[in-house]
Amino acid sequence: MPAKTTTTAKKPAAKTAAKKPAAKTAAKASAKKAPVKAEAKAPAKKPELPAKFTLTTMSAYLADSRGMSRKDAREVLDSVFELVEAGVMQGNRVPMGNMGKVFVKVKPATKARMGRNPLTGESIKIAAKKATKVPRFTFGKAFKETVLKAKVKE
Repeated sequence: MPAKTTTTAKKPAAKTAAKKPAAKTAAKASAKKAPVKAEAKAPAKKPELPAKFTLTTMSAYLADSRGMSRKDAREVLDSVFELVEAGVMQGNRVPMGNMGKVFVKVKPATKARMGRNPLTGESIKIAAKKATKVPRFTFGKAFKETVLKAKVKE
């Protein structure tokens, strides 16, 4: 019987010895997992630019790069465009980042005048035109310089 007790005594010791390396590997595994979780919280790489620039693809890009839903990104874009439109309607020059400015230009009225038909040489009267408001966009100097470096599809 004493032989059995020694073997039974060794078996639990063997089990605890087997548990210790498992505990160490579990601790190592959890130590390895902790930095992975921290890396997952770090900002991911920016997604690739869309092939076509439509409102849908731009909102999808914005959602992916900022970690928001596509619906929220679409609402952000819509509100930015509404804000630009409201500023232009008030008569302001609205800056669009480094790209340029959006504004309304008043095209002056023209008087009635006499003109000539180039085919027949006949004199015709050209009617007067009222003053009109035309939307305009002027590009900024920095953007114009950047465009010189751009890749263009031919």
